[in-house]
Amino acid sequence: MKTTKISELPIVPEQYGAEVYEKVDWTDVHAEMTDGERRFINGLIQYYQPENVLEIGVALGGGTVNLLNSLKTQEGALYSIDSERRFYRNADLPVGHCAVERYSELQNIKWHLITGKDPVSVMEELDKKFDFCVIDSNHRHPVETLNFISVLPWLCDGAIVVLHDTSVFTRRWEVSFLQMLAPRLLLSAVCAEKYIPDLPNLGNTPPNIAAWQVSGETRKYCQNLFDVLYLPWEAAVPQEIIKSVSLIVEKHYGDKMLTYFQEAWRLNKSMFIAKEFGIPSFEHTIALLGNDTVFYGAGAKLRQLISILEYIEVDFIFPIWDKNAEVIIEIHGHKVSIPDFEVLARSEQIMIITIEDEKTAAEVRKQFEPLGYNIFHGLKEYVMSKE
Repeated sequence: MKTTKISELPIVPEQYGAEVYEKVDWTDVHAEMTDGERRFINGLIQYYQPENVLEIGVALGGGTVNLLNSLKTQEGALYSIDSERRFYRNADLPVGHCAVERYSELQNIKWHLITGKDPVSVMEELDKKFDFCVIDSNHRHPVETLNFISVLPWLCDGAIVVLHDTSVFTRRWEVSFLQMLAPRLLLSAVCAEKYIPDLPNLGNTPPNIAAWQVSGETRKYCQNLFDVLYLPWEAAVPQEIIKSVSLIVEKHYGDKMLTYFQEAWRLNKSMFIAKEFGIPSFEHTIALLGNDTVFYGAGAKLRQLISILEYIEVDFIFPIWDKNAEVIIEIHGHKVSIPDFEVLARSEQIMIITIEDEKTAAEVRKQFEPLGYNIFHGLKEYVMSKE
């Protein structure tokens, strides 16, 4: 592996090593990178000649084909990790299908495909030092920042990190694209010498790929990475991932950064809830409700509510009523019961209707208000009544 500073490259990466890159017929490869972006990665690998390459985010495997092809003339090994087992756009295809099934001749290098696992859960087990890394995973914050925090302890000083989709949020003015800020946030937060190629992108948007070189400064100023975690999260990170990241942070970054991480997680639980339900905190709301509350409507909204409560480790302790209880039976392990249409409510007893349809909710309210229930259509209406 060469140690040339990325800011002092004597080559233009996307123009270097073209004879290797062009041995693949790219018209037959499903790759979620442009021709220039693939050439950029190929050129960096041809120049630096890394020994161990880490790929985070595989999808169908078009990018993997590029890495395999770039490494085939060297002694390098490739470790490809994807948290999914099936291609996110077509569940009939396994992750890495393109590289596994259609380009098997490239697999004569040491290639290890790991699917169904997050990088944070396998790095300790791999226990290898990497000198090249490509990150192209879930573009919703904080996933890619967590990816980098999780792998940085195993990246050598001088390692090259390539980050894809740094400007993807500018490609379409749609909500789904505007939420894809994770790559740009990571690129902005990391402290390192950076290289952004002069590549054309769709329309007049900035280049959609960048690289940086890990150094002692990257580790010294790692607090930048944890600072960016305070920004609102767009992705619901599973609790087991939070725990695994916490272990790596505690072991490799120290108590101060662990405190930062835990505080960012705590704040984002509340922000995530505010965004999804329009209330400041489930912990506060549940405490206000007390035990003498009934939830009516075992549909999608209540399922979402219970899922988020599980996500933030808050117990759902309330009875669930639904007129279709004999069919639904239970949701997320909580029993659903037939409503009691005749017994009067206890003093100050509350009913939260989680049915989204306004007309149906009004009918339920009409049935139960004469029985003395304090009825609210959704948690937001209840919280607003307390202000």
